[in-house]
Amino acid sequence: MTKSVIQPTVDTFVSTSWYRVLYVDTDNMQIVNNSHYFRFFEQARNEHLRQLKMPYSEVEKRGIRTPLTETGAHFYSSFHYDDLIRIESWISQVKRASFRFEYFLYLDDSPNVKVTGFTVHATLAEDLKVVKIPDWLRDIISPSLGPAQRKYLNVGP
Repeated sequence: MTKSVIQPTVDTFVSTSWYRVLYVDTDNMQIVNNSHYFRFFEQARNEHLRQLKMPYSEVEKRGIRTPLTETGAHFYSSFHYDDLIRIESWISQVKRASFRFEYFLYLDDSPNVKVTGFTVHATLAEDLKVVKIPDWLRDIISPSLGPAQRKYLNVGP
């Protein structure tokens, strides 16, 4: 079975973050242990929200929690100790009470994707009950670079 990879559309906001592989991230062959990729994904989505001028700490201050409900990764090739990983991330889907992040991981400035992944997040109120994504958050995380995202990024008309 072939993995389906979701590419960003031309108007999708794609953020970039970086991670230098530490020795602790690797096994005895100096290859990144697969469990660490989910931590890399977390770093990338935090940076994504920060680049949209809405750090996750602010989302929580406004009473919303976004627990992980599903995740996956496809490993095309390995990263090793001291590699500089470039992580591109974007939101590919926003539903009533959940949204999905996509991740492409590259070695530094290489054009070749080494790992792809995704995470799906529900939206919960402070009492941990599922709630509709509030309009203020939906405007920010909309996959397309519409007027709301332009306002947060201070770009375009």
